[in-house]
Amino acid sequence: MANLTKDVAVAQSATVAGYDYEKRLAALTPEERSKYLALTEKVDVHNLTTVHEYGSELNSVVAENGERFLSSVKATDGGEIVALTTELLAQLNMINIDELNADTKWKNFLRKLPVVKKFVTTIENVKIKYNDIAQNVNEIADKMGDAKLVALKDNSTLQEIFDNNVTYINRIRELILGAKILLEESEKKLANMHEHIGEYENYEISEMQDFIGSLQKRIADMQVTEAVLQQNLLQIKATQGNNMAIAEKSNNIVTNVIPLWKNQLSIAVIMDNQTKNVEAQTMLTETTNKMLSENARKLHSNSVAVAKANEESVISLDTLKTTTSELIATIKEVERIHADGAHQREIIEKELHSMAIQLQDAITSSGK
Repeated sequence: MANLTKDVAVAQSATVAGYDYEKRLAALTPEERSKYLALTEKVDVHNLTTVHEYGSELNSVVAENGERFLSSVKATDGGEIVALTTELLAQLNMINIDELNADTKWKNFLRKLPVVKKFVTTIENVKIKYNDIAQNVNEIADKMGDAKLVALKDNSTLQEIFDNNVTYINRIRELILGAKILLEESEKKLANMHEHIGEYENYEISEMQDFIGSLQKRIADMQVTEAVLQQNLLQIKATQGNNMAIAEKSNNIVTNVIPLWKNQLSIAVIMDNQTKNVEAQTMLTETTNKMLSENARKLHSNSVAVAKANEESVISLDTLKTTTSELIATIKEVERIHADGAHQREIIEKELHSMAIQLQDAITSSGK
């Protein structure tokens, strides 16, 4: 990060505001002016093509450098890491600790509906899903580690582009200084032509004016290129900073978030197992208590019944009284019946005797 901050300072110092051509020209020594003016030795006032081609050797280099930068940006804009991070978040968002809660009556009801049955997860399905997610997260963590290394490697390429741009800026500034010195001298020559207009042909003055105009335009174009390179320095540093941030974030996810998530998942599963054990123990206790209470109740009722049975005689006094009364009544009834029978027999006997006498009398009377 210290090198990154230092490079940002270099990039900021390379901006237009940090470089004043007028002050630089005024501070040049005669030797420096000659050195920079020598850069324009191929620029010919009679051939404007040489003006247009002045410093053009940098154009292809700058264009190539720009292409490398764009390629690096495309490769290091965090695309792969962002995709992996998004995938990781999607996996983590599938986790819902509430799914580990015991089944509710509502869930049991939903499972009976064919349409929604597959959407209602059981605790076993949840754990299977968690295991699958854990495996996926491990794979993502490995990929993110690789992507982090790629991002850091690409930063090295960006640093090379940055250093080259600083070199190009310094070179183009030298060319601009040389062109400005040539422009000053050309403007002096044009002024001298106007002062001694009779010594020059009109086309010579026109040619010098066109040359100065083209040179001014070429200087402006090179300054635009310089400005683009200056901005490019800050863009490179911003891109490198983003890469570092993404790499650090990825590293944090791999080293901190994923282990923490695994730890919490383990705790959640353990707590679910504890809940099941407590529920099983509670159910066992309730069943035991219920069984003991039921046995105690039965023991009480059975003991009372047995005690009563043991204390009572085989035939109760009431029963004996009833049977005795019934027996006496029976005897009396039988005696009465016998008496009635004897009385009826006497009556029958008397009636039979009477009928026999009557019959005899009837027979006797008929014989006379």
